[in-house]
Formats: sequence, C-alpha cells, structure tokens
Amino acid sequence: MGILDGTEFDDVVRLQKQLASSMLDDFELDSKIKILTIIDEIAGPGRKKIHTEKLLIEAENRGMSEFEVTSIIEKLKRDGLVIEPQPGYLQKY
Repeated sequence: MGILDGTEFDDVVRLQKQLASSMLDDFELDSKIKILTIIDEIAGPGRKKIHTEKLLIEAENRGMSEFEVTSIIEKLKRDGLVIEPQPGYLQKY
C-alpha cells in the first residue's frame, strides 16, 4: 500500500463526503416514508387531518426523536407532500 499524494488524498476526501451526503439523503428519505406511513395509519381512509401531537407520539414510539420528526414534517411541507390546514393539524396533500 502506497502513500497518497495531495491530489489522490483530495479525491478520497471528496468521495468520502459524497458517500456521507448520499447516506444522509437515504436516511432522510427513510424518515419521510416513516412519517407519511404513520400519517396514513392515523388518518385512515381518505385524506383526513390529524393532530400533529398524535403523530409526534406515534413516531417517538417507533424510535424517532421529536427533533427528527419536526424537522421531517417541515421538509414534507416544503416538498408539498403535507399541509397544515390549521395550527396543530397535518394532512397529506
């Protein structure tokens, strides 16, 4: 095994950053799917609104932190997948 020169080292660091970013994107996608699934389960048939607090409790029961859940909810709202029809409620769009 040889020693990396500056260019090779930079390439390795760049690849490591790309891998870390890809893993983070995968984790975020998994979290979004979990939240959307929980919303479906709570709402039942149709696109009924649900209490945000009920979603938080159910997600925490499944091992997600409150910070993670609130962060994912905001991203889902930005993505247009979830709306807040009134304060304290969420609904799939």
